[in-house]
Amino acid sequence: MSAGDDGERRQKAGPRCPICRKPTVKAHRPFCSQRCAELDLGRWLKGAYAVPGEPAEEAYPEPPTGWDKD
Repeated sequence: MSAGDDGERRQKAGPRCPICRKPTVKAHRPFCSQRCAELDLGRWLKGAYAVPGEPAEEAYPEPPTGWDKD
């Protein structure tokens, strides 16, 4: 087996869990288990992950003047 064969095998191994790097399981894809899926969700909820972008607008802006008059 040559060094090139080893690289090909790694590419064909399939996707890996982003939390623990084990092979993914179809029922929990892209994770390997429910545990890793819940760990990832917890990280999102705690704010450990952030999507870069412009600051969000105010959630409930003031309505325009006269919006409720017919």
